[in-house]
Amino acid sequence: MGKELITKLLPLMEQAKWPQSPAATQQGRQTYLMGLDKVDEFKGNPKVLASALRIFLTGDSAPYAYAGAAYTLVTASREGDGRHDPDGLAAAMSWLEKAQELEPDVVDINMIEALIYTYDGRLDDARLVLEYLQGQDPRDYYLMKAEIAYWQQLGDMEQTIHWFNQAADTAVTVPQKLRLRGQLADFYMSAGRYDEALAVYKEAVQHDRNNYVFWHKISMIYWKQADYEEAARANQQALRLQDFPAGRKMEAALKKKMSGTGVLGRLFGNT
Repeated sequence: MGKELITKLLPLMEQAKWPQSPAATQQGRQTYLMGLDKVDEFKGNPKVLASALRIFLTGDSAPYAYAGAAYTLVTASREGDGRHDPDGLAAAMSWLEKAQELEPDVVDINMIEALIYTYDGRLDDARLVLEYLQGQDPRDYYLMKAEIAYWQQLGDMEQTIHWFNQAADTAVTVPQKLRLRGQLADFYMSAGRYDEALAVYKEAVQHDRNNYVFWHKISMIYWKQADYEEAARANQQALRLQDFPAGRKMEAALKKKMSGTGVLGRLFGNT
C-alpha cells in the first residue's frame, strides 16, 4: 500500500465537498471519533478508508473533518515493511495544519501531529507534543495510542506494553478493546514472547469467538511451541469460521508434520 494508496486518495480528497463550519462542534467531534474508529479497522482494504472519509464528510465541523483526513493519510502511508511514505506524511501534515488553523488546541486533533513526527523519525518533536498534550488530557484514548506508536518506534518494550494496557483501560467500546488486545498480542509475538502473546489472544477470543484471525494466531503460536495437537485444534476452529489461504497452509503443514493416527489424525480425518 503506502505510496500507491496515497496517490489514489489525494485526488479524491481534493475533490470532496468538506464541511464549512470553522468550529469544533460536539456533533463534529462525535462524527470524527466514529471516523477514527473506522480508520482503525483498516487491514489493507482501501474501501475501509474510503468509508471513513465519507463519515468525516458528514460532520458539521471543518477542523474535525480535516483532522480526519490527516489521520486517514497517516494510516494509508504505512508500507508493507512498517515504514511510512514521506509524501503521505507530508500530505497528512498539510491537512492537519488546516484543522489546527481553525482549532489550534484540541487534543483529539493534535495527537495526529505526534503520530506524524513519530513515523517521520522526528522522535524528539513527537515527545514534546506528547508531553504537552498529556498536560491537557492524560486520559485521552487516542493520545494513549500515539504513546504506543512513539514507544514502539523507540524500541522500548516495557513502555509500549504499559501504554497498550493504559489505552485498553480507557477504551470505551468493545471493538476498541479487542483491537488493542490483538495488537498487544501481535507485539508480544513479534518480540518472541509467545507465552504472553498466547495469553492475550486467548483472552481476546473469549470476547470474540468468531474472530478467525485470533484463532489463526493461536495456531501459529502453538506451532512455534511444537504443540501440534493444540495448533491443529485452533487451526480447525479458524477454518470453520473462514476459509482463507494462510489457514489452509497451516493445515497442510500440520498434516505433513503429524499425519497418521491418534488425536491429531482424528482432527484431520485420517482415521
